[in-house]
Amino acid sequence: MELIVSRQLFQHNLEINCTVVPSKPAIASLSSVLLEAKENELSFTSSDLETTIKTSCEAKVIKKGSILLPARKILSLTRQISDQEIRIYLTENQVNLQTENSVYNFFPANIEDFPKLPKFTGGISFSISTTLLKQSIDRTKFCIYPEEPRPHFRGALLEIKENNWNFVATDTRRLALVQKILETKVPENVKCLLPHRALNYLSNLLKEGNVELSIGKNQIFLKIDTIYVISQLLEGSEDFPDYKKVIPDEKKQNIAVAVKEQLELVLKRIALFTTERYNKVKFLFSKGKITLSVSNPEVGEAQEKLPVEYDGQDQPIAFNPDYLLDFLQCITCEKIIIAFSSDKKPVLLRPQDSEDYLYVAMPLKLD
Repeated sequence: MELIVSRQLFQHNLEINCTVVPSKPAIASLSSVLLEAKENELSFTSSDLETTIKTSCEAKVIKKGSILLPARKILSLTRQISDQEIRIYLTENQVNLQTENSVYNFFPANIEDFPKLPKFTGGISFSISTTLLKQSIDRTKFCIYPEEPRPHFRGALLEIKENNWNFVATDTRRLALVQKILETKVPENVKCLLPHRALNYLSNLLKEGNVELSIGKNQIFLKIDTIYVISQLLEGSEDFPDYKKVIPDEKKQNIAVAVKEQLELVLKRIALFTTERYNKVKFLFSKGKITLSVSNPEVGEAQEKLPVEYDGQDQPIAFNPDYLLDFLQCITCEKIIIAFSSDKKPVLLRPQDSEDYLYVAMPLKLD
């Protein structure tokens, strides 16, 4: 194997692949990246067994071949090289990375130890905007509990019926739903569970443009420009709770309208007085205002009043502040709707100007 490649392109592809390289791999070969030189192309493949990423870039291939190299070490080295081109060639027992002023030698790993790229067959294929997928992931993934024994709570549910897109996640204490009407109908209904780690990878990879999806029985395949991602799907989509029953009927709730940025800033300050043991912020909804307060024997007490649009009866409700901050920090609207009926029932939050994103949080006991 021998080739010459742009250092910038080489580094860019390594950075993408290293997102999936585990810090503590189940098997040693997973800490490596597979490089394959064919025709005028160099491809990069990495995997954590659950998710596989493959990318490629142009290269001057002098001799075809494949090598397996330590992914993070190669990336760290490449970031510190200033030369414009890198020559990579294989000798009997080592791989040489050569630039104009330097030579670095690595002992390659055994290619046979690297997991084979999973083959994707069949499935439902369609294309959507990367904006929709990224927004769906970022607005729901914080509701996933990756350590949950039940698989249907370890990922996000993607459900599509004709052109209705629903992307939802819950840890039983809160729930987030992104719903959208797609411009085109999907040929078949979809219901699958995407694992948490794969969602994190995708969130970092998705830029402007479109993403092509193919969803099979046990796998999902995504093509994002020249990036290919194959991920295992979680079992248990049929056991996912009926999320629509959890969402309160907004028409039957008391409604308060708050300025998103004001509420977020107040809540961040008040949350400084909470601890892991005392993590409760009390909200008192009264005409024209919310009074937020914390009484924590470990830290102290805090209280702030926030003007809101509300004309109902006084209603105290207690929340874990992190649950509300997670929601507030992933939206950019001016005002939010807070819909509630009592201190014991689920509370609905959403941007005032849109019903495409709904968030439900369970209150804490007031006592």
